[in-house]
Amino acid sequence: MKSNLEYRGYGMEEVKVDKQARTIEARAVVYNSMSNTLRTSNGAEFREIIKPGALKESMERNDVLAFKEHNPAYLLGRKSAGTLKMEDRADGLYVKIDIPETSYGDDTLISAARGDLTGMSFGFNNAVSKNTKKGSEMIREISSLNLREVSIVASPAYNEAGITAIRNEDFVEEVIPVVEEKREEPIVEQKVEPVVEQKRDEYDLKFKFLTLTHK
Repeated sequence: MKSNLEYRGYGMEEVKVDKQARTIEARAVVYNSMSNTLRTSNGAEFREIIKPGALKESMERNDVLAFKEHNPAYLLGRKSAGTLKMEDRADGLYVKIDIPETSYGDDTLISAARGDLTGMSFGFNNAVSKNTKKGSEMIREISSLNLREVSIVASPAYNEAGITAIRNEDFVEEVIPVVEEKREEPIVEQKVEPVVEQKRDEYDLKFKFLTLTHK
């Protein structure tokens, strides 16, 4: 369900609007791009990065939808119909949407060509992530996610606005340990005095002397 989704967005990069062919092409997800500051449901701040290949399984498995402004009433395309085509590249997910011949489809094409719709956004859930702390900053590194939809949007800021915040218990801190180098103590050679054997008669005299003095 939509309420279970997290949303992220980017400014349109390499977007192509073809009003004659009624298509819009853009990069919907950017890999290895550090987000702005996000927040958990309890207000804890973190930043996020999506690793290459994170979408591979869900792209193959899910019937991903394309919307305008994440609104199901403005369905622009879907994978199963062939009206949403997706290509997973090294730097991100690229999409091509065949815009329907509807009033909102026409509006979408015009607004995208004018630059009024300035970004792409996507909805996902069930993220698999590794969370680390670097200095005072918490980083969420997503290695896999369940992609459900992509959208053409007017405000694509990659921040907490419009995002279903993740719960604190889903964001487990894994602190990167700092290993201190051990300092090796210098080896000091000890001078060993040679053992000189005492003569038997000297030993006997000392033993007798000690015996007498301790009576």
